[in-house]
Amino acid sequence: MAHSGRRSASATRRAFSGEHRQAAARGVPRGCGHLGFDTSDLAQQRLRALLALGIFNGGPLQEWPGMWAMASVTHYDLILSPRPDDLVVITPTPSNVLTYLVPRGKPVGLPGLRLEEARADAFQLRHLVTGARMTVTDRPPVPPFDGGFDEHRVWTVDQGLTGEEHDALADVPPMTDDTLVLLSGLVTRIGLRDPQRQWALGNWFMDPLDRTSAWGGRVGRRLWGRGDWWELTWGSFPFAEDVAMALTDPQAGIAGAHAVRVRRGWEVQVGTAVLALRVEEG
Repeated sequence: MAHSGRRSASATRRAFSGEHRQAAARGVPRGCGHLGFDTSDLAQQRLRALLALGIFNGGPLQEWPGMWAMASVTHYDLILSPRPDDLVVITPTPSNVLTYLVPRGKPVGLPGLRLEEARADAFQLRHLVTGARMTVTDRPPVPPFDGGFDEHRVWTVDQGLTGEEHDALADVPPMTDDTLVLLSGLVTRIGLRDPQRQWALGNWFMDPLDRTSAWGGRVGRRLWGRGDWWELTWGSFPFAEDVAMALTDPQAGIAGAHAVRVRRGWEVQVGTAVLALRVEEG
């Protein structure tokens, strides 16, 4: 019966994420009663929350001028396949995606993220500060890439944390435990789509439901806050209501999350943490 329940959860997860069957099955925890988009692993939560700051700050709206320069990674074809102790990124262009995630002496990439191993089928990454693991791999079941990647394009784990990276991470505002859950959950749901076509996030790049032909908001994203209060502002797809629905969906949402519509958009709350969702008009 337990095996049947996990198999059902895996099928439900695939319907939201678009993962290959094996990837979805590996992401569903045993005996937890949820789809596995969130984790209780503190190192993973911290890594994913840092990724949120990198991905959701870009363009004219960004809080940090030129900071981390990771937002364009969402222009690639990505499927995030979170595991309890790993964040797997499935993409047909793993070498390109890697260079947006891992720094090499220029303002691109997550400070402290390093290439640990380049295998024939995946890039294994490690964050020096949190210790959390991340994997970038080709989209199964397409044959793996040939492993001919030039490792000099990014820093490996042999390169310690630089002074610039230390300063960049020191500038990150404090986050409460509930905020870590909320921001890490935002990242892992970046490409989800409701099987009933009620909402879709489309990697914050393109609407899978074809509703945005007349979209005309401002370019860019800004995620900033402190402690329990955070605000995410952007000026294009996705719709703020879609983000709120994804984070609070009865099946795919964050456990205990709820959303309320406010004058300027939506507010999503997990415990004592609040993420305000604001769309900048053109």
